[in-house]
Amino acid sequence: MAKKTKDEERREHKRFRAKSGTCAVESKAGEIIDISMGGLAFSYVDHGDWTDESFDRGMLFGEKDLCVEDLPLKIISDCAINSGLSIIRRCGVKFGELTPKQLSQLEYFIWANTEAKQK
Repeated sequence: MAKKTKDEERREHKRFRAKSGTCAVESKAGEIIDISMGGLAFSYVDHGDWTDESFDRGMLFGEKDLCVEDLPLKIISDCAINSGLSIIRRCGVKFGELTPKQLSQLEYFIWANTEAKQK
């Protein structure tokens, strides 16, 4: 039996790499790195005014004005990415309990804004 990596053991949902330009927004904006039905990771520029308690709701924007609103979020990780002069951070969030409508919208969002539909 093949050994699973630490990340594979923790993940319930397959992650998909996001297309460039897709953003996660609450009081801050960032570019989504990858996304699944369970959560997402995004990068953002740290201006020093964001704490772990900064948000508990999020909004996703994608191609063709596609938007998923009022998603419950919980920050799982937030760490610096070495990227030269700018202070770029990577934030991982887990989705909270989603309504059936949000689940449907999220599934379509992933299909439309990642490489998922090519596989």
